[in-house]
Amino acid sequence: MSAQPIVTRTPEVRREERGHAFYLPEAALAAVPVLYATDDIPAEHTTIHAHYFAAWGDWYVAEFDPATGEAFGWARVGNDDWVGEWGYIDLPALESFRADRPGLPHLVERDLHFTPRIAAECLPKGRRRLRCKDEACAICTRP
Repeated sequence: MSAQPIVTRTPEVRREERGHAFYLPEAALAAVPVLYATDDIPAEHTTIHAHYFAAWGDWYVAEFDPATGEAFGWARVGNDDWVGEWGYIDLPALESFRADRPGLPHLVERDLHFTPRIAAECLPKGRRRLRCKDEACAICTRP
């Protein structure tokens, strides 16, 4: 008996239950850089284009591949900002996830009021920061 492969569900399988589109509108999505496009930009200077959240985590998107739904950004699972880190995010997996536990919100949702801004301005304050090499950088030295 062989193990079943993990299959990512197609996007928007929980749209009706969520009550809103999981992905950004097309015009906003077109402004998100493709994967690897911001590699030369220091992390704190990177523009975050979308924020997703659940009771158990947060995901901030800086880059996006519309063909696969894979994104790159900063994520935290749990409620300790210090353990958050930059990495790849499987947005179709987050969109299709549904916890069947009573009491907590059970879907990952898109923050409909989020506006794009640099990471230093919108990521949680208690996180580890990846500063640029400029010791006097006004962005990286923000509290």
